[in-house]
Amino acid sequence: MSSFINEAAWLQSADSRSVQVGPGPAPNPSEDEVVIKVAYAAVNPVDWKIQDAPGGLIEYPFIFGTDVAGSVVQVGSKVTQFKVGQRVIGHCDGLLSKKATNMGFQLYSTCNVHLVSPVPDSLPLVNAAVLPISVDTAVTALYVQLDLPLPSLAPSATGKKILLWGGASSVGSSAIQLAVASGLEVVTTASSANHEYVKSLGASYVFDYKDFSAVDQIISLLKPGDYIVDCIASKETQTTCGDILQKIGGGKLPVVNYPEGPFPDNVTPAMVICLDPGFSAAHVGDAIWHKFIPSALAAGKFQAKPDPHLIQGGLSKVQEGIDLMREGVSAKKLVIEISTE
Repeated sequence: MSSFINEAAWLQSADSRSVQVGPGPAPNPSEDEVVIKVAYAAVNPVDWKIQDAPGGLIEYPFIFGTDVAGSVVQVGSKVTQFKVGQRVIGHCDGLLSKKATNMGFQLYSTCNVHLVSPVPDSLPLVNAAVLPISVDTAVTALYVQLDLPLPSLAPSATGKKILLWGGASSVGSSAIQLAVASGLEVVTTASSANHEYVKSLGASYVFDYKDFSAVDQIISLLKPGDYIVDCIASKETQTTCGDILQKIGGGKLPVVNYPEGPFPDNVTPAMVICLDPGFSAAHVGDAIWHKFIPSALAAGKFQAKPDPHLIQGGLSKVQEGIDLMREGVSAKKLVIEISTE
């Protein structure tokens, strides 16, 4: 049992409209877990969605938060990849493991070793905090669902295109870069204000999703065997992506939310479970987090995007961050400063 004195931002009940800061769970890592002193924790849509409609997913009191950046303070008995004091990012798995210790909005968070990555000294931790869940969601869509070639610093061209609907989103920002690193040519959508942003990440073709002619232009670019991932996954975008995939011959359509349908007969929707790289597809998690991401960040071949919008003030600011995320952000990610580095 750890001797660390923890604090956490707790949601006390299903009808609570604000989290409360109080004593946190004592870290007690298993043999394959890492305890991180959290400097920064990012806010994600899942936080406000669970607060608004928990749907039996959680038990109360509950701690939100999935993305953390900080330094290692303890490792499990079988962990050899990390050492105390090392700068890391981690994807907290408490929504799956049901362990309060494994959530993000607390001073000390515990993470599955497959979902932890070193952070090069050249990258500020506040920037690195934007990555974990967005990378794992994109990774699950691309490499678990679609079985694409794993990313490389020197990829070979596959001759394939991939449509990533919602390229300026957090997931889209990671998916563009990973797809390019896997040798695919990226077609994406974004508002006109974000066209240069997604191009800077490697997108070859960008269309304004508000343009009525965008779908026809996209269909003219794609061919049978190309891929589509819905990085937004509203009912409207799922329908649009399903129709596009049907017109190029059908196939699997990863969506980053519950598939709502209906979908054409030749389209198979697949809900993206972002924690797969830490559990059922741990070999993919290791390839991404322990090999590709550290080297790509250090070499400048992968950008920590979107840029963070920093909220200072510690755990007392968690509800403010969740409320701002509920209102919506574009080409930014809300990050809360939990403690000093």
